[in-house]
Amino acid sequence: MRDRLLSCSGALAVVMAIALWAPVAAQAPPAAAAKTAAKTWTASRTPDGQPDLQGYWTSLSFTPMERPAKYGTREFLTDAEAQELYKAGVQHSYEFTFQNSAETPVYDATVYALDAWQNGVTMNKRTSLVVDPPDGRIPPLTTEAQARARRGRAPGAGFDGPEDLGMGVRCLSFGGPPILPGAYNNNTQIVQGPGYVMLEYEWNSEARIIPLDGRPHLPSSIRQWHGDSRGHWEGNTLVVETTNFRPDATYQNANAKMLRITEHFTRTDAQTIEYKFTIDDPTTWTKPWSAIVPMSNIKGPMFEYACHEGNNGAVNILEGARAQDRTAAEAQKKGSK
Repeated sequence: MRDRLLSCSGALAVVMAIALWAPVAAQAPPAAAAKTAAKTWTASRTPDGQPDLQGYWTSLSFTPMERPAKYGTREFLTDAEAQELYKAGVQHSYEFTFQNSAETPVYDATVYALDAWQNGVTMNKRTSLVVDPPDGRIPPLTTEAQARARRGRAPGAGFDGPEDLGMGVRCLSFGGPPILPGAYNNNTQIVQGPGYVMLEYEWNSEARIIPLDGRPHLPSSIRQWHGDSRGHWEGNTLVVETTNFRPDATYQNANAKMLRITEHFTRTDAQTIEYKFTIDDPTTWTKPWSAIVPMSNIKGPMFEYACHEGNNGAVNILEGARAQDRTAAEAQKKGSK
């Protein structure tokens, strides 16, 4: 096992070393070349005439969700800053992967996206993914949302049953929308057909099937893991509005009854979809907010995310909780004598 890891590390190290010092400029063409490519590129169409978004895409990004204070109100990085940030992110991934090679693999936020990076992840010149409000920061929580958070699980609370473990640990759902850079498995497959768009997430192999025929949303009594999505085209942009979330599967513990997420998918060139989403829940945030995540075209296919295979997490957590219960009961018994 160790020999295989070291062999893999050595091969990838060569690729990464070459990439770190030579390719940044190659992956970010000069401004003049970029402008020429933008002028000559024409979006392809599906057989039914819609803009073609199909393929495999990654939301991997080294851009922070919220704007670091050092950038103030500046929305974009300079070319040099963008290249440095990109290179630093790749260098971190390289160091974390290969300096920690061992019998047990080390999991890191960027390790599983190395292949996507090698395929050419779009360099983002924004100082933050959040674009509205203009300060690049997520608005404050409302008083109601703060109270809701305080009513959540108390520190040290026991796990009485699987329902206390959350959706992800039980392999039920990892949520979404929105599509965001995650711990790993940042890829999404988009498939289009007459009247529908399908988004399959690499994480847990979950699919969203979005009708485009103008049908109304489901009744509010019907709530789904990924909410109830309805889409339509506005020019070359696919607009998707999602409501009817489940209370246990909302983004950032938002209010399932009020949360509305609007997504915009616009293919800007052969390698990039500009993905913008707006979060609107007046009971959770003091005002709506939006973010833009560049999605880069990558090679497929995606492998199945077999979450339940060898998933010992739920069993181990509950066994550990029962062991803590026994220890506490024995201590109480001794103290009562």
